[in-house]
Amino acid sequence: MSIGDRIKAKRLDLKLTQQDLSNGLHITPQHISAIEQNKRLPSLSMLEKLAEELGVTIDYLVTGRESILSGLLPAIKADPRLSLRARKALASIIEELHDHASAAEKVVIRKIASDLPARAAHNPA
Repeated sequence: MSIGDRIKAKRLDLKLTQQDLSNGLHITPQHISAIEQNKRLPSLSMLEKLAEELGVTIDYLVTGRESILSGLLPAIKADPRLSLRARKALASIIEELHDHASAAEKVVIRKIASDLPARAAHNPA
């Protein structure tokens, strides 16, 4: 799977259109299309912006390696019940936990991340 394929897959997972993503990045939808079709490689600064917008790491976009955060942060970002302030606070807490977590704690964080969408479906706001 290529960088463009991973970007497209994450965009679709988040139910974003190319227009939605391009608006968040201040570029044209045609630019997103070219990246997703592997006709254009994003610059390092664009990779950073794409990763942030899609809630993944640059490492994931480049290599496909999942991190603990790659599943949890998009779920938080996509949850319409959370305010922008709450999303930023939760992302900050998760990153802090990840940075200081032991291997066993990372397993727990991964489990919480995988359960989050199911919990949201069972506990509507």
